[in-house]
Amino acid sequence: MPLLHGQTGWTLDLDGLEAALRRGARAVLLCNPQNPLGHPHGIEDLTALAELADRYGAFVVSDEVNAPLAYSAESFTPYLTVSPAAAQHGVCVTSASTAWNLAGLTCALIVTASERMRLLTSALPPGIRERTGHLGLLASTTAFRDGGPWLDGALAALQANRGLLAGLLDAHLGGVGYEQPRAGYLAWLDLRSLGWGDDPAAVALERAKVALLPGLLFGTPGAGFARLNFGCSPEVLSEAVSRIAAAT
Repeated sequence: MPLLHGQTGWTLDLDGLEAALRRGARAVLLCNPQNPLGHPHGIEDLTALAELADRYGAFVVSDEVNAPLAYSAESFTPYLTVSPAAAQHGVCVTSASTAWNLAGLTCALIVTASERMRLLTSALPPGIRERTGHLGLLASTTAFRDGGPWLDGALAALQANRGLLAGLLDAHLGGVGYEQPRAGYLAWLDLRSLGWGDDPAAVALERAKVALLPGLLFGTPGAGFARLNFGCSPEVLSEAVSRIAAAT
């Protein structure tokens, strides 16, 4: 899903989306909160998206796996709740894997809010609907039911680290662009000021022995950018920034 950045922050590229729908696209893949920006889409954008999808007869698949990691509950709006139209043509896919670190246990959810979408998803091949790990099912149920206190602690640690990262960058890499995410544990870093080319992650790995995710994996607008995971100890995060700074 393309985004635009303006004076009010990130917004959906609704004009670009409508152009794609006009050309014949009939499925929209929405990432909410968006990865790698950690940006929960606003209700105005989501409502406008629902209106467009309804107008062109499209479906919306909303990946909301990062939703439990929104730092403010008020900042996140589930797509299926924005309008009756969204409920009719939308489906939410999510899991406990990201927020509770259960990805290896293999369990995910497909959530619908209308009879129409329930019938459509029930027709999916059995391998998609039923291939769930037994331990994953138990762990996910426990996480959603009893994992609130653990998640609160994780979010507090992540909030501290996103602020720590801002301070470290200001102190050691002042030219690097960084907006603190409103959800998740991933930082989208603008490293173009370092002069490390389109794939600064490769340079960081070679010179600083710090592994970042290349921005180019997110498309050509990611040239010169990299994604950093700050879901670690403050000591590791501080060392990573220090190593990158020493390599410049």
